[in-house]
Order: sequence, then structure tokens, then C-alpha cells
Amino acid sequence: MNRTNRWAAEFLPAHYDLYERIDLASDKKAFKAVCIWSIVALIVMIAYGLLTHSFLASFDMETWRVLFCVVAMAVGLIVYIVLHEAVHGIFIRLFTGDTPNFGIDLSKGMAYAGSTWLFKKWPYIIIALAPVILWGVMLGVWLRDIPAQYYWYLYAIQIFNITGAAGDFYVTCRVMSMPSDILAKDNGMAMEFYRPNL
Repeated sequence: MNRTNRWAAEFLPAHYDLYERIDLASDKKAFKAVCIWSIVALIVMIAYGLLTHSFLASFDMETWRVLFCVVAMAVGLIVYIVLHEAVHGIFIRLFTGDTPNFGIDLSKGMAYAGSTWLFKKWPYIIIALAPVILWGVMLGVWLRDIPAQYYWYLYAIQIFNITGAAGDFYVTCRVMSMPSDILAKDNGMAMEFYRPNL
């Protein structure tokens, strides 16, 4: 079996049936859970930041530097969205050898990376968590040594990294409780999970 087929199959085997479907955009219960996670994570991260770094230090410099930092932060948040989905896409390609689908649903405010392939349980979990872990570690390293006046501008991106991955965390928790023989299909907006009917 070659590397491309080891983790994914392009077509659903005949003996597999739909096991579960998750659609964060239309499932109100799932959407509520994701929102609650985001709010709790936001509160915890802000509280941690305030306990460890002075927020007022962010304004302890020339006005033009403050404005520059605000603009840089805003640009950084936009760039982060692209990089987050890019990491999903890189791992999809690593497991399939195929190019993922990227898109933005403006009506729901969601960017996504999807695939027509089917993934086994653990490769799917790796794809789901790769961006938040990778960027979380990198941002954490940068935050460790950054001057105090710039801390909150970069920390805002780390907060966005964690809270913005609420959907990934939610889906991962659901998948973790599923049987080991599932196959997952993720088009970016909705996820379908299949299991052998034998």
C-alpha cells in the first residue's frame, strides 16, 4: 500500500454507512458549545495575560508606535487566518498527496480547508489540531522574550489562535469518543463520519 492510500481512500467502501454528521454552521447545539468554549478560553487567557503582563505597558511608547502596533496586530490576525488554514491544508496534502480545497463562507464568517478524501481517525485528529498546536507553540516561544510594550499585541494573536480553534477542539472531542474504525470526510463546512456496517 503506497503512502497516498495508507491514511485515506478517495471513495467510500461499499460496506460503510454514515455514522455521524457534524455541521457547525447549522447545528445550534454544536454552535453553542463552540461559542461557550471560545468565551471561556477568552476569559481565561485575558486573565492570565493581565496577571503576568501589564496591559498599560502597551501604551508606554510614542503614539506612532502604538498605532503601528495596532495596525500590525490587525494585519497579523488576518495573516494568521490564512496560515491556520494553510497548515490544515499542508497536513491534508501530507496524508493524501492531493491538493485540499480552500474557501471562505462570508455569511458565516468562516474560512476553511477541506478535502474529498476519507481519513482514518488519528490522521483526521492530527489534521484538525495541527494549526493550533504549531502556531500555539511558535507564538508561545516568541511571547517568552518579547519586550513588555509589545506583549499584548502579539498575545492578541495567541488568544485568537486558541479561541478561533474552538471548532477544531469541539470536533476533536467528538471524534475522540468515536470508534477507531471510522472514516472521516471533511468538506470544510461539514464533517461526515462513516463506519463499517458489518
